[in-house]
Amino acid sequence: MVWAALGLVLVGLSTVYSATTVPGAHEGLWLRQLLWFGVALFVSWLATSLHYRVYDSVAYALYGLSILMLGAVLVIGTSAMGAKRWIDLGPVRFQPSEIAKIATVFVLARRFDDRKLDLRRVRHWLPPLLIALVPMALVAKEPDLGTSLSFPVILVAMYFWAGMPAGQLLLGLSPALNVALFFITGSLWWFIGLFGVLLAAVRPKWTTLLIVVAMNGAVAYAVPHLWDHMHDYQRRRIQVFLDPGHDPQGAGYQVIQSKIAIGSGGVAGKGFLRGTQKGLAFLPMRHTDFIFSVVGEELGFAGALTVVILYGIVIIRGYRLAMLARNGFASLMATGLVSALFFHIMVNILMTIGWAPVTGLPLPLLSYGGTALIVNCVQLGLLQNVALRRGEY
Repeated sequence: MVWAALGLVLVGLSTVYSATTVPGAHEGLWLRQLLWFGVALFVSWLATSLHYRVYDSVAYALYGLSILMLGAVLVIGTSAMGAKRWIDLGPVRFQPSEIAKIATVFVLARRFDDRKLDLRRVRHWLPPLLIALVPMALVAKEPDLGTSLSFPVILVAMYFWAGMPAGQLLLGLSPALNVALFFITGSLWWFIGLFGVLLAAVRPKWTTLLIVVAMNGAVAYAVPHLWDHMHDYQRRRIQVFLDPGHDPQGAGYQVIQSKIAIGSGGVAGKGFLRGTQKGLAFLPMRHTDFIFSVVGEELGFAGALTVVILYGIVIIRGYRLAMLARNGFASLMATGLVSALFFHIMVNILMTIGWAPVTGLPLPLLSYGGTALIVNCVQLGLLQNVALRRGEY
């Protein structure tokens, strides 16, 4: 896992260098990214050195601090591109949302590592749900829709790992399916049909049935109003995801140019530093959100596949650690951390080929950004922490 992660960082540094060789396009950022990587290695070493029981004991304190920082962002945060996502402390600027993800994983792992927990009962669903929804709502308020969605993904993965029956989990996820089908089909009837099939298969208790039906009824009522209250750019992103040609010179421009760049790379690519979509500045956000497009253009299918395989090694080894860890907190922590990484990787790569909405999520270990790189390395350091102590109870 460590060697795969280092390989990804090297690919990221070289691609950031290539993406910023365009005149006037933040030249020299790769050196700053290299310095951030030095800091990330040190912080990752610290995360590995401390016993994971330390994180168990400070979970709620760190979670509370992260919530305070998320609240502070909305008041004193630094704005960029229409969003307040950063706290600026002079020479250091960071995103509290990245810290909040790790803190939420710690608290959920501690909460789920309870022998009295019975996830077959709805009342045991609610406290973890509230723990995840608070930071999710604050991050969405910034607004940062992509990062906010990582919190429910972490929650669902940890629900499953903690032993929630698959049928109950699907019932809990039904409101999300309700929203997705509404935006895709423009009608609630598709969901009503699938929901009826799910109820017939699971046959929940009356209390669970009433709660789930009430939740979906509330969602069905709220979704049209939610659409009306979305920011214009968020509505455009959904419309462009469903049809990139809807706004080819506006919101759809990024996806169209990204697909052109990746497709033009062919099997072997155009060669390092030779990408034309990047070189002629057609490809936006090429050193951050769309860095995978630069990989596809310059290194081709072979290079893109290599990156995907390296990510696959990291993710598979991470979930394997979760299976091998004998301590409940350590196993759950590994699950949450790997799921957060997996979500970011999948959404970013699928976004560049038009299979997911443009969310602004950076590609872990590749995209330029100090906070994201440090947090990604801390996540890997915590996984190494579990690896070193996987035999302990």
